[in-house]
Amino acid sequence: MDVMSLALSGPFDTGKLPRLAPDPVTVTVARRIEPGYEAEFLRWADELVETVQRFPGCLGAAVFHPGHVGGEYQIVVRLADGLRLRDWERSEVRDELMDRSERFVTAARMQRTVGVDEWFEAAAHAQPKRTWWQRLFVDVAWVFPVSLLSSLFVAPVVRDLPLLVRVLIGVAVITVALQVVVSPARKRLRSLRRL
Repeated sequence: MDVMSLALSGPFDTGKLPRLAPDPVTVTVARRIEPGYEAEFLRWADELVETVQRFPGCLGAAVFHPGHVGGEYQIVVRLADGLRLRDWERSEVRDELMDRSERFVTAARMQRTVGVDEWFEAAAHAQPKRTWWQRLFVDVAWVFPVSLLSSLFVAPVVRDLPLLVRVLIGVAVITVALQVVVSPARKRLRSLRRL
């Protein structure tokens, strides 16, 4: 495994890094471990977390275990900004830790995310879960006007057709109206936290 491929600051001009990443940076590295080396990896991961937590600008770090045997371990590190990330990536202590991991890490995948505070604050803005009868009431409130308009304008036009054809046309008109008009309107209102 090429340790340099896991560097996050990349080959671009790091003099521009403050403009690129002035916000906190969250780094997630998923690692697949050689079977039988899990205990050694966990000792190494604990040492990595302790080391990076002492590093200037570290806002936190953690190790997450895979959901199943043979899955990927996730190490998440949050740093104050892109400059702190660059300093960590170029540090000798990180290089030494990465060199030691080559024996038991078979694959690694890395992702960097800048400025994700809104993810962690989203729960505070989330709407409370509605009961089934509240959801039913809201759904009926949206479907009723569409059904009423269909009864007023479509039903008179198709009244001489056979019953099955009238019902099919009515259902088709209501379904299209719900998909094209009502569903986008509901999504827009949800995004505004009004419904």
